[in-house]
Amino acid sequence: MELVPGVEVVDSIPAIYVRRIGAVIIADTHLGFEEEAAKQGFFVPRIQLARTLEVLGRALDETGASRVILAGDVKHCFSRLLRSEREEVRRVLDYLVKERGAEVVIVRGNHDNYLPLVTREYGIELVNEYYEKGVLVVHGHRKPEGNYPGGVDVVIMGHEHPSLRLRDKLGYVAKLPAFLVAPYEKLGATLIVLPAVGQYQTGTTVSLSPDTYLSPILREDIDLAKIKPYVLAEELGVLEFPELELLEDLLAEIEI
Repeated sequence: MELVPGVEVVDSIPAIYVRRIGAVIIADTHLGFEEEAAKQGFFVPRIQLARTLEVLGRALDETGASRVILAGDVKHCFSRLLRSEREEVRRVLDYLVKERGAEVVIVRGNHDNYLPLVTREYGIELVNEYYEKGVLVVHGHRKPEGNYPGGVDVVIMGHEHPSLRLRDKLGYVAKLPAFLVAPYEKLGATLIVLPAVGQYQTGTTVSLSPDTYLSPILREDIDLAKIKPYVLAEELGVLEFPELELLEDLLAEIEI
């Protein structure tokens, strides 16, 4: 399914393919989350790495792309580089660079402190944002800061891990990850927000309240009523929903 012309969801997974730059883009893998959770006394199955490799493999196989852009929060821990983060980031980069021969671009996320200690082994330097042919990729924890002489028509970000909570007439609440698409009038562009690859990062509940959102882009620059969700239900595909202003009566206000 195309979110905008030339930008399509890949194989009902949290990945997009941007045709004009020949790149698969994913966000928020949060590798090493399980070790950080264990240090806090929570023991969860180690699934983040396997999930990341599965998503990347399916995306590359489906599109034939030779470029991958990681739109931030590749790792999880803020304050250090955990042993599992080092090992898992290496596993991912070995797969992309050595096995698949892919060019890798990493946009720095707010969790990616100390990540260059690993990426420099592969000749990869992190960037704050990536711009090419009218496509701007940011993480989303801060607003775009560059000059774009060719103009921007698509902005792609992660950070929010958006999920849609929907309530039916019987009161049942379902929570599903979603892509978000909205006009970004300040840049004369369309904004696309990616769902997280990390399975434990359920993230922001999409709503009409600015206080719900983490990103200053969504809080301050986007008309939330005009956000159009595309729910990712991997067994069913990608489900297109109306704009939030038309979904208000179905949006769940409770936590599950």
